[in-house]
Amino acid sequence: MPTLSPSSNCEFSTLDAFIAALEDEIRGASASASVAVLAVSLRRSERIAALLMADYALQTRQEFLKQIQPLLRSKDKYVFVNEDECWFMLPQLASEALGILAVHRLLNALNTPFKIETQTIFFNPTVGIACAPMHGLSAMAILRAADAAQKNARRDNHKFLLAESQQDLSNLPQDLLSAIEEVLDSNRLEMRYQPKVDVRTKTVVSVEALVRWPADHALALATTVLIDTVERCGLIELLTMRVFNQVLAQHVAWRAAGMNMLVWVNLSARLLSHEQLPKILERALSIWNVPASSIGLEITESALIHDIEHTTNLLFELKNLGFHLSIDDFGTGYSSLAYLRRFPIDELKIDRMFIHGMTESSADKQIVQSIIGLGHNFGLPVVAEGVEEAHTLAALEAMGCDQIQGYFFAKPMPGEALIEWCRNFHGK
Repeated sequence: MPTLSPSSNCEFSTLDAFIAALEDEIRGASASASVAVLAVSLRRSERIAALLMADYALQTRQEFLKQIQPLLRSKDKYVFVNEDECWFMLPQLASEALGILAVHRLLNALNTPFKIETQTIFFNPTVGIACAPMHGLSAMAILRAADAAQKNARRDNHKFLLAESQQDLSNLPQDLLSAIEEVLDSNRLEMRYQPKVDVRTKTVVSVEALVRWPADHALALATTVLIDTVERCGLIELLTMRVFNQVLAQHVAWRAAGMNMLVWVNLSARLLSHEQLPKILERALSIWNVPASSIGLEITESALIHDIEHTTNLLFELKNLGFHLSIDDFGTGYSSLAYLRRFPIDELKIDRMFIHGMTESSADKQIVQSIIGLGHNFGLPVVAEGVEEAHTLAALEAMGCDQIQGYFFAKPMPGEALIEWCRNFHGK
């Protein structure tokens, strides 16, 4: 629920119309474009008064809409199931974590009491969250899952609850699982490194480590499928440590060749809940004798909001060890200044979809400019990824963007090729 102008078309008058629209959205849903349903029980404090005075219910609904409308995108929809319950449909989310952040913003908006005549009214909402395709592939399955999560949240005295995943791993091809396990066990994953270039000086300031499926394997596997599968199968920790150790080994080789390069590694959202993560990473650093200051950790914006308190403490622990920290894909989620202020981060990275669209879309261009300004206001450098054209680079330079990453300067390359590339690189 980013703050966009509310649309008069957001509300459905009937549940049947809401379900039909939800079915349409689910047909186009995927792991990277999910649909979240929020089942919101308001639990109003004036319910007894509302029974005695009919217009209370109408005025309460109007106040509720007044509080939540500024949070809605034009594509977000809702329907009142009854006077005390409202269901929301949030389509085209990059991950289920964005649905959770939408709930945080909804709860914050409903936290302030209001008055109708002499009656002070409080909302004490509970919210159930379910997402397609993670929790089902039909509107009724998603609605049932969200409703069950909301009832469980109320029972356990929680503000909100995410539905339990109904994904069935048995539908994955067995040879896919076996191949991934074999590659992980034999440590055959390949690494590629893409430079980040300072816009003003045209010098390489760091590189991002990108994992790749082995090119000589009989099974061709896209990186997105690899990551999605290992996360679903509980192998993400093993994959991350394989990547992290390969990066440290490469850093040692670069250092021996006279190149001391800051390397950024992506962290999965699931690893942020691992309490031992800082100690695990610290142990690997000590084995390879690499300082934490040589490693940056990129964490997607949506991954940061599952458990704000835990995430904040974890990030400070990683920061105290010496790691650099970056928020990746910034702008794709429900960005919050409150969260940004709390996290000990070192840079913001603008998602490539805004970079690709900024030369054609004034809205995307404004988003890019706003993120650059936001980062600078917080004293943070801003990185644009996915830069492929000279006119895009020129526009970013005019906006004051600090660093860029993309095919315009270099495609991801093997570690041994990076040394020679850096020696020959003089900008363009």
